[in-house]
Amino acid sequence: MANNSFGESSCTAAASGLVQVRGARENNLKEVDVSIPRNALVVFSGVSGSGKSSLAFGTIYAEAQRRYFESVAPYARRLIDQAGVPDVDAIDGLPPAVALQQQRGSSNARSSVGSVTTLSSLVRMMYSRAGAYPANQPMLYAEDFSPNTPQGACPTCHGLGHVYEVTEAIMVPNPSLSIRERAIASWPPAWQGQNLRDILVSMGYDVDRPWKDLPKKDRDWILFTEETPTVPVYAGFTPAETRAALKRKMEPSYMGTFTGARRYVLHTFANTQSALMRKRVV
Repeated sequence: MANNSFGESSCTAAASGLVQVRGARENNLKEVDVSIPRNALVVFSGVSGSGKSSLAFGTIYAEAQRRYFESVAPYARRLIDQAGVPDVDAIDGLPPAVALQQQRGSSNARSSVGSVTTLSSLVRMMYSRAGAYPANQPMLYAEDFSPNTPQGACPTCHGLGHVYEVTEAIMVPNPSLSIRERAIASWPPAWQGQNLRDILVSMGYDVDRPWKDLPKKDRDWILFTEETPTVPVYAGFTPAETRAALKRKMEPSYMGTFTGARRYVLHTFANTQSALMRKRVV
């Protein structure tokens, strides 16, 4: 294959505003020569099997991608499915290009137009390249621009694109209930919820008193704290038995780590793929 990426003919083609393809033989193309205007909307039409996709994607886009990949670091190339080297004699006047191909794909809560079409990977790679140029700028990687990684996700919305206000009224819809009666409805209902209640018993909180009668400072801490203390847990013990066990420094059933209700809700929104789980925590 003749590569005229930076030769005189390429410059001439670019100056004339054309992408010139000569001798294209990808798939069902037979020595096709074509000149395509740049900076214009161009349509390839024809019957099925006439070579439209082979020319647009298998030849022109594949060569544009190949040339661009020659300028990026090897680590960045793993982000993109490379099209390979097209079977063509020469392509002149070819600018950098991205492709949006028709495809079907599954989506989830984190899907966007960019991720479903795979264009976001190209944009992230481009941003990582641009970010390497300013003086005194640390090296940036494509993952730094992804909403699905800790280093790239927005710390406010956790990469979901929505900011959820987690209020006491949302987390505790019935303040007449006690913590043992699951007043904190956003906590998980199974073992993990019981674990959180047992941890509060070990920390001296009254889990049998109606939520509305608890001191406000206790309610605020249980719901909104960012602290994650780890304390002894005595599974199956009553509050009185737990206090006695703590006083005697008995061996606990296990050491439990507390998570505030708001922290649990935001963590669930940021990590779960289950729409049912997201609905339950609010």
